[in-house]
Amino acid sequence: MGGETSIDIARESSTRPMGWRLRDASGIPLEPMMFIGDAIFPGDHDYPAKTLGLDTICGRDPRETLAAIASVVACLK
Repeated sequence: MGGETSIDIARESSTRPMGWRLRDASGIPLEPMMFIGDAIFPGDHDYPAKTLGLDTICGRDPRETLAAIASVVACLK
């Protein structure tokens, strides 16, 4: 279980960052991806998304994550 707002699924032995796995599974390049997590700091579990060069938004809790997603979606309309 990734967290309260996501589910991460990966092989236990996988060392590939989630963004690469998502890119490979979906065919979507990394450039348009955005990652929203609560631990986008060196040494924390979400930091690999930042090291890949993904646009990132750090949220404190599920409510803030939902607000960030709503803001991004509103900007796309």
